[in-house]
Amino acid sequence: MKKIIYSLLSVALLSGCYEDKGNYDYTLDSMNEITSATFSPSIAQTASGKIIEVQQALTEDDTKRRIEVTLEQTLEKNLDNLDFYWCRTYTDPSGKSVKDTIHSKGFLEFDLPLNEEMSYDIFLRIYDKTTTLSHYSSFKIKTRPIFKNSLFVLHGAQGSRKLGNIEVIGNETKVRMDAYQTINPEEGNPCSFANGLSYSTYYDLSNNNFKVSNNLVVYDGQGTSSVYDPFGLAYKFNPYFVYPTNVSAPIIYNKLIETGDPYNYSYYRCVLSQDGRFFLGNHLVKLYIPGEDSYDANHQTDYQVTAATITNDHFVLWDAKNNRFLYAPKNDSFGQDEFTVLNYGQYMKLYKPILDAHVDYGYMPAEVTPVGKKAVYAYIQYRENYAEAHPFFIFKDETTNKFYQYELTPLVDADGKGDGKGKDEGKDEGNEPAFSINYREMRNFNPGNLSLITYNSYFTTNYIFYADGGDVYRYNISNGEKTLLYSVPEGYTIDVMKFRVNNSCSNTGDLGYILSLGLNKGSEGAIAEIKLNTASDLDAEFEPLFYNQGSNGEKFGNIQDVQFAHEYMYESTSN
Repeated sequence: MKKIIYSLLSVALLSGCYEDKGNYDYTLDSMNEITSATFSPSIAQTASGKIIEVQQALTEDDTKRRIEVTLEQTLEKNLDNLDFYWCRTYTDPSGKSVKDTIHSKGFLEFDLPLNEEMSYDIFLRIYDKTTTLSHYSSFKIKTRPIFKNSLFVLHGAQGSRKLGNIEVIGNETKVRMDAYQTINPEEGNPCSFANGLSYSTYYDLSNNNFKVSNNLVVYDGQGTSSVYDPFGLAYKFNPYFVYPTNVSAPIIYNKLIETGDPYNYSYYRCVLSQDGRFFLGNHLVKLYIPGEDSYDANHQTDYQVTAATITNDHFVLWDAKNNRFLYAPKNDSFGQDEFTVLNYGQYMKLYKPILDAHVDYGYMPAEVTPVGKKAVYAYIQYRENYAEAHPFFIFKDETTNKFYQYELTPLVDADGKGDGKGKDEGKDEGNEPAFSINYREMRNFNPGNLSLITYNSYFTTNYIFYADGGDVYRYNISNGEKTLLYSVPEGYTIDVMKFRVNNSCSNTGDLGYILSLGLNKGSEGAIAEIKLNTASDLDAEFEPLFYNQGSNGEKFGNIQDVQFAHEYMYESTSN
């Protein structure tokens, strides 16, 4: 009986409590709730956590910065009901560790040192006085150097050409017509006659420092190209350190070929000059005249190279002057660190000769051999197996407008030897072929601009890409099918087409899926960017980007080239 009485009393007491709380209506429909908090600049989710990036301060007027938070609440429309507590942890310029809390509604102001890195760890508590509940956010504020993970744009007429830049930081896009003047407002324009861009990033092993080296190469139409650190455009050196040092004529850039992986130092490059000469190098952005001091009597010096590619073992080239394939065994005499190359480069020599590949076309009908045709592109399909990749060349028969693909299969090893029995390293094997050859006609292949044919190792080996007018196409080599991927805004034609990354680098995130397009309409230029998915179709989740002017309304001139400059380790397109 007592238990029953106690139970009834308990029910009565609980009923009274609920009745009292009824005076304060705590149902979810009548409670204010913070449903979202967004920040400007925006937060990026990276491998290191949530980060708001802000650009390093370049002037004294730029050291005061501010972050704002925008809230969505179910009932309230302003911030009067909220208290903000910004808890900061950071190291000040003197090296002292600091922890403090700032009370400010909806924003945080902070200072940046001039031209230095800075980082704040932020813990934000937003307290709602109407409900006594709190909303929490935590992230890091981190500075980034100017032009980090940005697209450089070479535009304008030769003689007045500028190096522009498109930089995305969080939810803000900065479009600059002259990036060099942004950094050096009192200096002249070193890019006036530039005609091409390239980029590399790697660990420099000089003196065991293991520092990251970032290199934006601006190729000059007068033969005086320069290498800059892209994140600030500080001049580094001239890439044309050639051997022998006496060059008969300026090296006027025409085309760059790169394959391999700079992350394991298997990266090589070949630059073709407009006069048909070619220059070889590795990841260090230093170029050399190929083995002119070779002891081999059959070393080739009479050539006009118009297309080339690089396999695991050889540089393979087409000599348009003599209608033949050439090849050069690869070697490691380029040097492996910047200190050695910059200080002792004059002692490096490329002994490996340039040799005639003696490719035999005997089994092919005369009308389908590469003889007399125009070599327009060369590549290797190396994403799956770089060590076994064969060179492919695409030629156009200008009398019939037909295109042919030629595959070369090596018959020599990495040292250029045939059977490897008693032959001296690097010696020519007489008239024995270094490669066998087969061919196919590329039906339904009709690029409008032959310089825009490209292969990207991010995708299946069957696909190459090209542009025709204002359209981007994917072409299936195996069956001749072509697919329209994207059309640029009306009135523009595509004159530059470059994937952000197209080599086999293993640490470049999804950069290789983004295609940058240089567009021209009369004397004006524009930039478009699209993203492909893993199936090489247009990625529907990525809104195509389009830029044709800066924030001050100044227009791009004709686009000459573009180049994305990224960090050594790149995680994603979130920048």
